[in-house]
Amino acid sequence: MSFSLNGIRISVALIALCGVLFFFNQKPKFLVPLKHMKQRSRLLYNILLCILVACVVLLPLRISLISDKQVVIEKNIPIQIILDVSLSMSANDLSPSRFVAAKTSLISLVQQLEGYSISLITFSWKPFVYIPFSSSSSAIIAKLQSMNLGDFPPVKDFLWTAIGDALLLGTENLQQFANQEIYKPGIVILITDGDSNVGYDPMQVISYYQKTKVPLFVLGVGQENYLIGRDTWNDDVTTDINLTLLQQLADKTWWKFYRVLGDTSFNQFFTELSQNIVAHQQQKIQNILWELNDYLIYLLVLALLWLFIFRLSISLSQGKR
Repeated sequence: MSFSLNGIRISVALIALCGVLFFFNQKPKFLVPLKHMKQRSRLLYNILLCILVACVVLLPLRISLISDKQVVIEKNIPIQIILDVSLSMSANDLSPSRFVAAKTSLISLVQQLEGYSISLITFSWKPFVYIPFSSSSSAIIAKLQSMNLGDFPPVKDFLWTAIGDALLLGTENLQQFANQEIYKPGIVILITDGDSNVGYDPMQVISYYQKTKVPLFVLGVGQENYLIGRDTWNDDVTTDINLTLLQQLADKTWWKFYRVLGDTSFNQFFTELSQNIVAHQQQKIQNILWELNDYLIYLLVLALLWLFIFRLSISLSQGKR
């Protein structure tokens, strides 16, 4: 039980009003004294006064009563997705491309984990939070559906692969949940088809994951040395995925590295992950509270209105005599 500041103010104002009414009640010419009421009216009037006094006393107290109980499923594990959007994600060894296959599978994952807080970080050289943490599955899906690889043009910021920087931003983004009453480390899913060639060393960044005990799932996408085109000198441009690095990142956090070579690999991983998360959901009994103050104000107004009507009706009846 706590105190309501607004309730205290209303009670003080009503106490002052009652004092004024009591003063003028001593003046028969202003208001008819209680003694002129009939016995039945007097009893009802006294009941209304008692209700008014009870409201004035209870209103400053923010009283919450338990009206019912309900079973609530806790969905307090934030899921941070880190997606590589470098030029190599346009490779079509996954149909129709690595990027589209990853996006389609992510949409399916969000649907399976409806109600969970999910965020998406995109990166090549400069990582940034593309979708902030949200538990609105429909909003996340709409944003994913509208996302295209063309949103990340092949300029300097999107030509390199800064895996370490992206992992660091992922841990920083998860810190917003650290002060929750019931805190559980989030899950980070790294999806990449490249090698870390700029920014922080991923093996140094991974120490943050070890300290906070955040599980890191690493998905290495596509074939090695896959031809994606030719440069201005007519030389082959191929993908360059560092499988050894990705395996080490997963090993350092005691979690898993998944090799994604087709659409089924994506779907298999995300289905397995979502089933594992749902299987570890916890239920708790939550009280449904009934706020007494919400009804005291209405009761107080009705009591004042009836008191005024009583006084007015008696005054009019006395004036006719």
